[in-house]
Formats: sequence, C-alpha cells, structure tokens
Amino acid sequence: MKKFNLVVALLLSSALLVSCGSGHSQSENNQHGEKSSNSKSEHHDNKHKHNSANQENKESNKTHDDQDNNKTAKTNKSHLSQYNSEQIEYARVWNQLGPLKNNMKGMDELDVTKISKGTKVNPQVKNSAVYPENVVKLSAPMKAGGSITYSSNGDGTINVYKNVPYNWVDTSQSDSGKTEQATKDAISKNIENVKIKPTDNEQIAQLASKLKYQQ
Repeated sequence: MKKFNLVVALLLSSALLVSCGSGHSQSENNQHGEKSSNSKSEHHDNKHKHNSANQENKESNKTHDDQDNNKTAKTNKSHLSQYNSEQIEYARVWNQLGPLKNNMKGMDELDVTKISKGTKVNPQVKNSAVYPENVVKLSAPMKAGGSITYSSNGDGTINVYKNVPYNWVDTSQSDSGKTEQATKDAISKNIENVKIKPTDNEQIAQLASKLKYQQ
C-alpha cells in the first residue's frame, strides 16, 4: 500500500512539473511574441518617421529652389523691362559681334541707323547698288570701334553684310567702275548668317541704355 501511495505521489509530482514547465514555456513564448511585435511596431514607426523626414526635406528643398528660380527670373526680367525687343536685339547683336563688346567703358553710345530697302549702299556713287532688304547699321562713335550692318530674319538669326565698311571713303577721284562693283560686292559677297545667343541681361541692359538713333 505504501508503495502504491509512493508511486501515485511520484506521478502527481511529475504531472505538476510538466504542467509548470509547459506554462513557463508558454509564458516565455508569449513574452517573446510581444517583444517581437513591439520591435516590429517600433521599426515601422521609425521607418515612417524617416520617410516623413525625407519627404519634408524634399519639399523644403523644392520650395527653396522654386524661390531661387522665381527670384532669378524676376531679377532678369527687371533688367530689360524698360527696353523693347528691337532695342534688346541691337544690344545683343553688338554684345556678340561688336569689336568693343568687352570694352564699353570707352564707348558712351552705340549709334543705330535704320536703312530701308532700295537705299544706295554708297550714296556717293551714282550707280551704286541698293540694299535688297531693310538693314540696320550699328556703329561706335569712333571708326576704331567698328560697325555691324545686318538684317534680321525674325527667328533669332541675322545676315551680316561683312563687306560694308564703317564708312565709305571719298570716291570722287576713284574709278567709277570699281566703286560701283564695290557696292555690288558689299551686298552679294561675304554675307554671314549668325545665330544671336541670349546673354547676360544686365550686360544687355547696359548696352541698350547706350543706344542712340541716327537719321
């Protein structure tokens, strides 16, 4: 009988130990699951915060860039607002092709002469050739400053008459045949098509302010 009771007691003790071990294991599993869940939640929150911070930085940078672009556009526009497209063209042509384009300190004005189609190339020559189109002559006040005679194509390009001089020399004592031929060559040879590039607006404004129209 005592042996039987001892066996029963041992069985009950074993059952209790197994039950406690199972409960402890389940508790550990539950705690581990909770920790894993909390870790995932924290990782998700951190990732969300990181993405939000990146998005805010991008929006901040974009806003800053837009403000800079708007400021630049307003600044550029303000330099030319008082000049019309014709004046801006003259200034840009001289800025790109003029002999004194980089030395405006020595030039107080830029002379503009509009020459109509049919006008004599050299008024001193009786049988001078005539311009086949309207042209513009830009010239410095002094001969050393040079000149540019051109026609505009209206598409950002111009035709430069490179054989037209700053001014024609007195031809009264010259061979009439040669002087007539010189005027023909001036409008038929060495004509260059040039694309005028937009340049620094402040510099163009400075040139435009020096324009002086001639009769």
